[in-house]
Amino acid sequence: MQPITQIRTFTVHGGKEIDVVYTNEEETMSKYLKMYAQWYAEEEENKFVGLDLEYTREDPNHEEDNYLAVAQLCMRNHVLVCHFSWTNGECPALRSFLQNQGIVFCSVDKRADFIKLYYEKIIIPRENWIDIQEIVNVKGLNERGKLMRDGMASLATSIIDESYSQMKSKFPRERHNYWEEQPLSDLNLEYAAKDAYEDKLRGRLCRKCNAAEIEAEHAQRNAAAEIARLNAELASAQAELAILKAPASSDNTQQTSPPHGKRTKMNDEQWLERSDAPKSSDYWQNLRKKSWTGADQKSDDPWTTEMSDQQSPKSDNPWLTKPGNY
Repeated sequence: MQPITQIRTFTVHGGKEIDVVYTNEEETMSKYLKMYAQWYAEEEENKFVGLDLEYTREDPNHEEDNYLAVAQLCMRNHVLVCHFSWTNGECPALRSFLQNQGIVFCSVDKRADFIKLYYEKIIIPRENWIDIQEIVNVKGLNERGKLMRDGMASLATSIIDESYSQMKSKFPRERHNYWEEQPLSDLNLEYAAKDAYEDKLRGRLCRKCNAAEIEAEHAQRNAAAEIARLNAELASAQAELAILKAPASSDNTQQTSPPHGKRTKMNDEQWLERSDAPKSSDYWQNLRKKSWTGADQKSDDPWTTEMSDQQSPKSDNPWLTKPGNY
């Protein structure tokens, strides 16, 4: 096994340059993976690492499985390309980093990648491994109603930049059979580096889209609650206005049985109409005449009858006994 480490620079969309470290040396892997762990701890929003894998050549007779050849990891504008098939297979730093419970990885279609890592006894916790195909879908459903998975090129074109639509055509299909050669060709190395960088970009954009969708959903819920509150206030105001506009009832003045046993104040005409009241006011006029004229008619009042039967006491006052003297 020949040790190899190369530091390269490649240009991606928009003229941006990315730094690439290509190695099969354990010491170099450990150095840059420690740097990635430090960057990850410093990140506040985009806390994930772009991850992509390349495999050994497929057996044309399908008698043997292919295995992990290259592992690419990306953070910020830096890509680490580990030529796993040209190591002793131990790679303790890489194993420890991939199985770290506190690091989240982002890939496109991790189904086969999960199996290849399992063959090497490397298991990334499912909750720490994001599959962009499960978040974003461009092709939609097929005729059977099943979700069609999008390839890396279509996802990169729809999410990042249209320039990635030519990525697959620029990289010949047969070049996928040369991930075992050492060192990697410039074409293979550039393809591997861009793959990992795109995974990181796609993951960041997907997370932003997801956060925007959540924020929009919260805003929609708040708006619906506010509309419901305003509608309730409007209905209450309309009900109060309807009560104010309603005409007063004509039966209010003729109420004979007030609520809660309260007595109603009656005028003179209402009182005289009662069955237990005298039917005419002449009774009171006749009573006044009897008291002031001293008529011989007997009064029904016992007090007036008693007073009329008694003699009036004599007075010593001459003015009262002799009215003619004054």
